[in-house]
Amino acid sequence: MKRFKPLVCCLALAGVFVHGHGATAGPAPGAGPDACMDQAQTQSQMNACAQQAFESTTADYSAAYRQLSQSVGNKQRQLLRQVQTEWMEYRVKACEFERNGVAGGSAAPMVFALCQARITRERTAELQRHLHCEEGDLSCVRPSR
Repeated sequence: MKRFKPLVCCLALAGVFVHGHGATAGPAPGAGPDACMDQAQTQSQMNACAQQAFESTTADYSAAYRQLSQSVGNKQRQLLRQVQTEWMEYRVKACEFERNGVAGGSAAPMVFALCQARITRERTAELQRHLHCEEGDLSCVRPSR
């Protein structure tokens, strides 16, 4: 059920607004992803908010990737690039699988973008772990000094 919490929340919001019990204004331009979703009144707006959430997490991911890539040697950088390419393919396929539950529906873009945002946040945390290795963690890539 945890996996569907954002979808349930958003569908519940959609139900409130469809029945005319919500505010009439849409999301404020430039509102953060959470505020955006809280203010969304239509599925189209929720789809846009989900895309905004994905773009926001992508910016964080890109910064972590760039920092790690610049801090390791050439061999590790090549391996990291290969892993990232394969990870991006995985992310798309995994989210296509999740989206399949609402295939053809108006919520499909939202489900896909929220999935990509979630998986990207998880990958960003993994990259950051390598940037902030704890002493004794042998699985952690040590940035070159």
